Amino acid sequence: MKTLIIYDNEGYILSMRSGEPAPREPVGVPFLWVDIPDGKRIKITDGIGVDTSVTPHQAILEDIPPSEVDVLSQQVADLQYQLMMNGVI
Repeated sequence: MKTLIIYDNEGYILSMRSGEPAPREPVGVPFLWVDIPDGKRIKITDGIGVDTSVTPHQAILEDIPPSEVDVLSQQVADLQYQLMMNGVI
């Protein structure tokens, strides 16, 4: 889904909107339409989420870290594998 990012000249994000109907593009303010891939999110550091040092400007993306449930599920799977390899189960 496309996301509208409205930002200032330093890359400070003022607003992020998505959904239907598509948000109106602003007039006189920098903005980007961004497709955020699955497993990614906008990386915002001190409000800055757009790299304005490159042309065209680009949103700064980062991987979404695994949730606590995902981490615990992986630990359970690893322990089950270890038990299976040791002949316990």
